Amino acid sequence: MSEVAFASQAVLGESPVWSASTNRLLWVDALGASLNLFDPITGQNDVYAMPSPLGFIAETSAGQWIVGTGCHVERVSRSGDRQRIATAPHGKVGYRFNDATLDPFGRLWVGLMNEALKEDSGYLYRLDPDGAWYTVDSGFTLINGIDWSRDRSTLYVTDSRKGVIYAYDHDPLSGEVKNRRPLILINPHQGKPDGLTVDREGCLLSVLFDGAAIARISPEGDIASTIALPVPRPTSCAFDVTGQHLYVTSARLGLSKSEIARAPASGALLRVNYQQVTGEYHR
Repeated sequence: MSEVAFASQAVLGESPVWSASTNRLLWVDALGASLNLFDPITGQNDVYAMPSPLGFIAETSAGQWIVGTGCHVERVSRSGDRQRIATAPHGKVGYRFNDATLDPFGRLWVGLMNEALKEDSGYLYRLDPDGAWYTVDSGFTLINGIDWSRDRSTLYVTDSRKGVIYAYDHDPLSGEVKNRRPLILINPHQGKPDGLTVDREGCLLSVLFDGAAIARISPEGDIASTIALPVPRPTSCAFDVTGQHLYVTSARLGLSKSEIARAPASGALLRVNYQQVTGEYHR
């Protein structure tokens, strides 16, 4: 079902995103301070040294790389040079960006978290191309996986600490959201919902940290199936350009030597043959 695509030993692998400009997979080690570019054809993984913590990587439609370093949004060149372009409205010591994604209009949707996980202290922002910040919502403890339904009428946002994936009504043209409601509450015994992406059928693929699996969740909020993984702490996932393969980042953070010995792939970049698992392509 799954295999090790690249045997990294990431402290906290995160934020996989397919790079259309390079036809490779971008991902970060959030606490290992590296931006990575993985070539699935050659198996080569290029590493760019970055500041820590490194919350996310995103690629614009023009092929520009955008990263979150601490509370700052920066543009990164192919040579690794960085240029700061924005700072979170509520950014201060003890806070950092966590997960983020770009919408088709170039708006960056990004979460800010308190590193001490102070309850209800996190924010969801939207950074528009003109540099304007909008506070979309607040009251998150550990904001994570952000994505939309296939028609973009619904925005999904995860709070890992609370085990909840929320749904909002979303206007894809204006970017306005309203009517937050819980879509699903994940049982703590199943793991903590972390990064997510939405597949071709509109199902949410929520990666279960401490659950060694991905939950495939229907738009109605029911777990339709799970995909088992060989690591206890998977973190996020993204499809390749074909839609056949799903790449999954993972973490070694907080695992003991004995736990790593039992799951040596922890921290690796994994690949799941999604067609084989579900009988369908993503696209």
